[in-house]
Amino acid sequence: MSYVVLARKYRPQNFLELYAQDHVTTIIKNALESNRIAHAYLFSGPRGVGKTSLARILAKSLNCEQGPTINPCNVCSNCKEITSGTASDVIEIDGASNTGVDDIRELQRELLYAPSQSKYKIYIIDEVHMLSKSAFNALLKTLEEPPENVIFIFATTEAHKVIPTIISRCQRFDFKRIPMEAIVKRLQEITTWEKITIDSESLYLIARKADGGMRDALSLLDQVLSYCSGEVSISKVRSIFGVLPSQTYQALLDKVIAKDSSGIISQLHAIIEEGIDLVEFINNFMEFCRIVLLTKIGAITPEINPDELSMYQELAPKLKINSLMYIMSMLIQTRNEMRSSSNPFLILEVAMIKLSKMDEMDDLEELIAKLGKGQFSSATVLSDKTLKQQTPAPNPSPAKEIPVPEPIVQNLDEHSLKANWQRISTRLRKESSMAGLAFANATLLSIENNNIKLKADSQTSHGMLKKFEPSITKTIKEIFAKSVVIALEEPESIPQTHKPQRNINEILEEFPQIKELAETLNMSISPLR
Repeated sequence: MSYVVLARKYRPQNFLELYAQDHVTTIIKNALESNRIAHAYLFSGPRGVGKTSLARILAKSLNCEQGPTINPCNVCSNCKEITSGTASDVIEIDGASNTGVDDIRELQRELLYAPSQSKYKIYIIDEVHMLSKSAFNALLKTLEEPPENVIFIFATTEAHKVIPTIISRCQRFDFKRIPMEAIVKRLQEITTWEKITIDSESLYLIARKADGGMRDALSLLDQVLSYCSGEVSISKVRSIFGVLPSQTYQALLDKVIAKDSSGIISQLHAIIEEGIDLVEFINNFMEFCRIVLLTKIGAITPEINPDELSMYQELAPKLKINSLMYIMSMLIQTRNEMRSSSNPFLILEVAMIKLSKMDEMDDLEELIAKLGKGQFSSATVLSDKTLKQQTPAPNPSPAKEIPVPEPIVQNLDEHSLKANWQRISTRLRKESSMAGLAFANATLLSIENNNIKLKADSQTSHGMLKKFEPSITKTIKEIFAKSVVIALEEPESIPQTHKPQRNINEILEEFPQIKELAETLNMSISPLR
């Protein structure tokens, strides 16, 4: 006999074997016991949570030789045929393959025939949302007044795509994602029956990857067993799924706390050399930080492997809630930027370095609280690097609190402009990253009577500064409360040397940043004539 995959071998055969759907099975069992059987049911929910399995169990409960009953015998001919999918009175239809109105009309013609050897003729239509609108409309009248002893059971993962007129004619049951502890419990039962030795850490990892689907969990377990050949170990399981051990993320977070930028980059390089997908790495790191955050606020979830709980409890006191929220926000932003970048590893490196500089970020809650108490005057200078080194206003008056200092800087001179150079660049980056970079690398030549003379480091940067000159003057005015005029000096031209001419494709291949810059400036690239 050929091998039967675990998802089929251990498919639920009665109500008790259906995990985490008690809110559905209780209603259906009560309806069977009171003989209040509907003519149409709609089962909706995520994949692999038991929708089609419950449809078959309900069919067996109705057509069992001892039925209707809440405990189908699974030994009579009707039960066996339904289990094997060969019952003539229980017709399973794939909605994705029978989407047209002609398929529904064929079904309606079959309804004229009574059940051959059972009490009910039952139609199970899987992925019913795939039916066309015309097919749904053809089904409406039949669904509202079906022939006697005909029952429809619809299953779908996307109930919002089923038209409301169909839903209104059905009893709808929404299935839930199966909790992790229920999946782990089921996997433990199955591995015991299969005489497989497996550690709890591997079971939790499989359950986490299954994302609430029991069928997915059993398929993943099959994959693990095929790879491990009877000797399951957590290292092999991680290798299969491309998942790093939790201790790796713990070490990485410890380096973030210690502000060890060099150590972070070294560990990041080692991780990438193992062939780990960058996006998957970020997703797993986010999940690790999420559990640390939940531990921090005292919301221990069953998703946490009990063997690893002490690790999260050790990390949680080392980080503030705001810091964890900042880390997760940074990782989400990094993941989104990596998907559209030609150099995702560079973006990841920069993000990890930023995480190690968290202490230099503004503590907004502390700042707002101090401003609300009037601890800073309008003359206080607030630079990005000295927000936590504020100087109290001289002789503050409790009766006249100043909630927000404005302007931030009053004097405009060479010293104060250079002190706020990075701040101006940061604000420009919000409008254009290239403009912010060009300003950051520009040289201040002179400042006199609010006339500022700048020199860019390249002709390209010169063009960016010229394009965003209004934004630069606006930003400086916001900080110093003074209108300024920007003058740009042309950068020195680079001496030309005679080299063999190359085509544009060779140049772009050697310098991909040129292509990115052109796309940013909405420019086309063509060779010189």
